[in-house]
Amino acid sequence: MWDKKHDANLIVRNDIPLDIGIYTWYTKTNEELIYIGKATGKGGLRKRIWSQHLNPKYLECRTSKFTSKDSFQVNNPVLHNNKIGIDKSAFRKSVAREYFLLAGNDSVQYLKSNYLIAFESYKNLSTAEIATLEKELIIKMKPKFNITHKHK
Repeated sequence: MWDKKHDANLIVRNDIPLDIGIYTWYTKTNEELIYIGKATGKGGLRKRIWSQHLNPKYLECRTSKFTSKDSFQVNNPVLHNNKIGIDKSAFRKSVAREYFLLAGNDSVQYLKSNYLIAFESYKNLSTAEIATLEKELIIKMKPKFNITHKHK
């Protein structure tokens, strides 16, 4: 599982399948697993990884979604359509909070410079089965940036 890790700085859109599946992020320095995610929506892994995690314009501008944890990005605003935007991807948001990164370009560049990504297609599994697999992997592996499903 996840034998092939891609440098996030070198991966191109067509390297990522349209299938649903599970993806993982690792540090470049020691290949530590830091995040596990699922891609079960339309567009599958490609949409989740390329159009969301690696897309600087994937920002949340609804202030109702901002929390105190987002204060660095709110207080150092990046404007998107003339509104303050924070990172919308849960993984990117967690990384940005940890390293005090600006939303969008800064956080995406950080991912590309520091992380590897791997993914596995599971087109024969249901979305519920993929969600269960993701949850089990997070509980077992305890990646640093996964917030949900962690057992302390």
